[in-house]
Amino acid sequence: MRAFLVEVVFMIAVLPCLGQTASGRNRLVLESFESGSGAPLVMLGGGTRGADEFIPHARLLAGSYRTIRLQTLNISRAQQKQPLPSDYSVDLEVAAVDETLNRLGVRVPADFVGHSLGALIALQFALEHPERVRSLTLAEPPAFWVVPKNELESTPDMRAMYEMLLTLGPNVEPTDDQWIRFRCLLGECGLKRPEPGGAGWHEWVARRPALRGLSAVAELQGDINQLKSFRKPVLIVTGKNTVSFHRRIDEILAVQCPLVERLELPGNHAAVVTAQEEFLNGLRSFLERHR
Repeated sequence: MRAFLVEVVFMIAVLPCLGQTASGRNRLVLESFESGSGAPLVMLGGGTRGADEFIPHARLLAGSYRTIRLQTLNISRAQQKQPLPSDYSVDLEVAAVDETLNRLGVRVPADFVGHSLGALIALQFALEHPERVRSLTLAEPPAFWVVPKNELESTPDMRAMYEMLLTLGPNVEPTDDQWIRFRCLLGECGLKRPEPGGAGWHEWVARRPALRGLSAVAELQGDINQLKSFRKPVLIVTGKNTVSFHRRIDEILAVQCPLVERLELPGNHAAVVTAQEEFLNGLRSFLERHR
């Protein structure tokens, strides 16, 4: 009977809307998906896959945690073919995470797991709201702000991604060429635009629009002193074959965070998905050590 109960998943979706703070200012609420029960585990997926990326992970973790997958604004607006706010930023995503957790009644510190853009948002949320975080798992956040300016400018692959991101504003419709170049800079070179209606076409047109607004990644200005004083457990996850600039950012984060552990997975930037079992084993072990 117990095994059957673990298999039963309770899911709730909160659609993006406007919430109002005590000061009267409107704040966005993210779409969210819940399963399981127990201590809250908040999950934020990558910049072009979003919450769907963590569906299988949440299913396997729901026996021990109240998993909450949050859909970032850039993904939800792309899926719904809606424009992004003209002032779209990582800070706007962070404020929406805060408001959404309030709406969901998350009153105790939560464990946060993020990949890529989701990891960047989770990191910024943790630095701004450390009292709401019990632990933080970061899989290759594009935290260019931690890199010294001279290093960023003199490292070709890092600079290439940084400069490309600056072209992806919230009001710019991404092109096929930009999508191909973006994927290549993440280590997936040689992609070609599929024929409309053919294999891969649906995924192509679904993921490409989520590039909108990624200029916010390059525009984010973090505070290195906040990072140095963040005294919650941090697990930094890196793909063994990931691109060099993501590895370098992870190395800098590992040096600057006071309470840090490392996990290397087989695979590239998408290792949290392609090496799911290894990732979950490492994540569970980390969370157990810091209960």
